[in-house]
Amino acid sequence: MSIKKMILPNNLECYYLGKEETEYIFSEVFTEKQYFRHGITLNEGDCIFDVGANIGLFALFVSQLNKQVNIFAFEPIKPIFEVLQANATLHSLPNITLLNYGLSSENNSAKLFNFYPNMAGNSTTKPLEKLEQREVMNAVLNKDMVDYLFQSEEVRGEIRTLSSVINELDIKSIDLLKIDVEGEEYEVLKGINPNDWSKIKQIVAEVHDVESRIDKIQALLKSNGFDIKVEKNSLMPSTLNTFNLYATRS
Repeated sequence: MSIKKMILPNNLECYYLGKEETEYIFSEVFTEKQYFRHGITLNEGDCIFDVGANIGLFALFVSQLNKQVNIFAFEPIKPIFEVLQANATLHSLPNITLLNYGLSSENNSAKLFNFYPNMAGNSTTKPLEKLEQREVMNAVLNKDMVDYLFQSEEVRGEIRTLSSVINELDIKSIDLLKIDVEGEEYEVLKGINPNDWSKIKQIVAEVHDVESRIDKIQALLKSNGFDIKVEKNSLMPSTLNTFNLYATRS
């Protein structure tokens, strides 16, 4: 698969897969700064776990904020990971470790994903949850565009538990755990062993509220000492149950 390069609205060069989605994510990360609200902060030398790194826009944004942070960027789907690699090389991102696997509640070397080449950030292990999104998009976009965006193929990718990674990489502290994993948010958190929760200082997650997922996540985070704020993602149609969750410690 050939990758293309575009100029973002802030004149930053970027390799991408789907133009429309890349422009949307730019608005979410750079313009709206949705990952840095409700007390989420970064300090020099912080360790960031970027879970669901996609093509690397969050890492690019963070590197502009503070070049001394250490980023671990997780992306399990190989075609997306290759674009992430290209962007990290293009911008000579310092202190970034690229990891070609995802995080979940188990270790599995061949997890099945639905990969959407034209909206790669929506790639998921739970394609049935995308039916609601497709219905909403059918109402606002023409059929050809929706069909284009939802072109998909099944691919295999590796997943691991967060605690297994903490142990393998000898991580002492995760100052910011950023999660954008299209339906696997709760599973990522379930992959944290009890003795590792104290290592995690802040969490920001995009949550697709299916089957009371937000309630489950809030209960788990509160039991581990976090204060929580939840807000609707303002860039998403109001009919979609997509929220941003912010968790900090007092």
